Amino acid sequence: MKICFFCKIKNRKLLNTVEFYKQDIDILKKIDPGLTIATNYSEIDWNADIIFIWWWTYALYPVLVGKIKGKKTFITGTYNYKCPEADRDYFKRPYWQRLLLKLATRLTNKNIFVSRQEYEQIRKDWKLTNTIYSPHGIDTERYSPLPHRSNDFLFTICWMEKENIKRKCILEIIDAIHLLMGKHPDIKLYIAGHKGDASGYVEDYISKLNLQNNIFLIGEISAEEKINYLRNCRIYLQPSRYEGFGLAIAEAMSCGAPVITSAVGEVPVVVKDAAILVVPEPENIAKAIEELLNQDTDQLSRYARERIEKNFPLCRRENEIIYNLNH
Repeated sequence: MKICFFCKIKNRKLLNTVEFYKQDIDILKKIDPGLTIATNYSEIDWNADIIFIWWWTYALYPVLVGKIKGKKTFITGTYNYKCPEADRDYFKRPYWQRLLLKLATRLTNKNIFVSRQEYEQIRKDWKLTNTIYSPHGIDTERYSPLPHRSNDFLFTICWMEKENIKRKCILEIIDAIHLLMGKHPDIKLYIAGHKGDASGYVEDYISKLNLQNNIFLIGEISAEEKINYLRNCRIYLQPSRYEGFGLAIAEAMSCGAPVITSAVGEVPVVVKDAAILVVPEPENIAKAIEELLNQDTDQLSRYARERIEKNFPLCRRENEIIYNLNH
């Protein structure tokens, strides 16, 4: 079986650094060691038996051509369906875009939703039968906790782009740290994520609050560095306005990090009661941090780890993709 992986992106490097792309590519290579990878339409290998597509936004063309050429197509990702808090909500798109996305969804062989909520909503609203639910998975052997968590620093991950810092509530997190300075003058927060059009603005905001010795933008880090931070941080912070899944949250939980996040998008499904959920405002974030700093979090850490091991192991995603591509 020959497979072509298609994801229309400008920076091909992201296929190796963004975990959910890399995971699916690795899974597909177990079926087809000669997997071809396309990042624009011209690179799609029409000799392949299956075109595996990431994101519905650019899926219609390969789905239609695949139909003509007798190829199977599969689409995966998140739809941002019925999530008004998200800037890219499906219902905020122009009508013609919604029509194209809906057509691709109806015509493809299978839609693989990583969000249970989106799977249930779209299946019901559109009366579809070509849908399955297969959430992101975590390599729990790699993302594993240390015996003891001895560091007091806080950690979060956010690409420094304007839309992203808004969604990930970075300014609210900075304000929360500022509120905690009276009781915790030595508090430290490390923010990882590649630089973008908001980097300078965030740096200036930190300086304006005189937090240069407390908050550090460490830029893009490797997967191993990320795991090291997740294993050692006292708290992982990801309050948010919207999450299609919350993969970094799940990775932090797998590493036993106590997590502060928000009940938005798919997050409640991922964390259930194994994380602290807050409305993403500085006072609420600061209060949650204060509470976790003042209590023993071993039980929360264990429960978070167990939830990911039981519900979101990588082998689940792998088995489900392999089964569906073969049936």
